[in-house]
Amino acid sequence: MDHQHATARAAAARDQLRGLLSRHYRLENYDLFFAPSLHIARVLLSQLFLRQEQARNQTRYASQYPVSELSVLPAVPMSAGNIALVEHVDMQQGRVRPLAECQSQGVTDASESFATLLHKRLISDARLFVARLDKHAALSSGLILIALKTSDFSTLVRSELRLFEQGLNFGAALDSALMLMENSDWRPFNIASVENITLDAPLELQSIQQHGLPFALFPLPTGVQFNELPQDMQLLPTHNRLRLHANIRGSVNKNQNATPTLKKRLKEVLTFSGHS
Repeated sequence: MDHQHATARAAAARDQLRGLLSRHYRLENYDLFFAPSLHIARVLLSQLFLRQEQARNQTRYASQYPVSELSVLPAVPMSAGNIALVEHVDMQQGRVRPLAECQSQGVTDASESFATLLHKRLISDARLFVARLDKHAALSSGLILIALKTSDFSTLVRSELRLFEQGLNFGAALDSALMLMENSDWRPFNIASVENITLDAPLELQSIQQHGLPFALFPLPTGVQFNELPQDMQLLPTHNRLRLHANIRGSVNKNQNATPTLKKRLKEVLTFSGHS
């Protein structure tokens, strides 16, 4: 009985969260699912599309299911039974990939575009995407959104994914997300926008990210080192670059230029680190 109660409670929490996300993020045209990690989301989708592809290739499938159930299943590129998660925003290069490019290579990872100024474009053009809800939506860690556009995916496909979802353990992530959204201080979007930044002192730096993203990306001169960086800054050692994140909470159709704030913050960190 306790197990049944816990199962029913988790299902109710998932449905409540689905409704809130749909309303706040205008996802009425999508069927929404959850996974506890990007890895598990990738495994689930890989298994789902592999099974659908195998079934579609069997001649008996046509007699078991209506043709309409097959015709709307988009081809999702796979390699050895696995799909790739393709970042909508390339965080290493500071550019936005066209959604057509993402979808031609695998499944769109919209973790860095969902709930940002790119959100409207994402939900207009993406057939299928996954997104971490602890990023720009500022919700729980351990909670991944999987969104399938209902006009592009059959009821059969979505029902099978719902069965997969029911067997997953989300711990406290669902309840935590619901509590955050009920808080009057919570705002659904990161409305920060960052333009080009040129710094002359204490170091000469020039940002290279695409305009309008919620972060700045700087190639660093050879030999520049940092003893410690704050949480909103990351060193990318492979490319020798520094990334600064901006997070300003707000509502849909709003935006705020965070460029002056990031420039000031960068100067302070460089000065503190002894680059003067």
